[in-house]
Amino acid sequence: MIMKDVYVSGIALDREREFPVVLIRSEAGEEVLPIWIGAAEATAIYMVLAGKTFERPMTHDLLKLVVEELGGEVRGIEITGIHEDTYFARIVLGRGEELFYIDARPSDAIALALRSGSVIRVEEELFEKYKKILRIGKADGDSGGEGLEEIDPGELEGI
Repeated sequence: MIMKDVYVSGIALDREREFPVVLIRSEAGEEVLPIWIGAAEATAIYMVLAGKTFERPMTHDLLKLVVEELGGEVRGIEITGIHEDTYFARIVLGRGEELFYIDARPSDAIALALRSGSVIRVEEELFEKYKKILRIGKADGDSGGEGLEEIDPGELEGI
């Protein structure tokens, strides 16, 4: 399986379905892989992108702390497949020379990767098959016919 390095370029809202979408962008090019996620996970991802922190650890912060306290580190995450419109991912943990692969929802894996500064990878064939070239509009503007709009985190609360 050939993996492609990607990064999170932002969160959008699918106004038709009323679901947040995390936008995974390739390092080279305008293509994004849109992944529909839940509001709580979108908020967790957005908070990292916005540089916001909380006094007490949130769930993904807590997971990172537990991994580190046990002598491990998050080495990265991999988005590995899709079945019936559901993406699959795994968290790659390391401790010394040992690697551990943990099945996870992409949204949780992405939130953890962002908190740990880890690499995000997508199976290249998967990215190529489901990528989109999107022109994202603002909440008060044109969405380019894709039905996705950039959003503020406050909008996630009503979903």
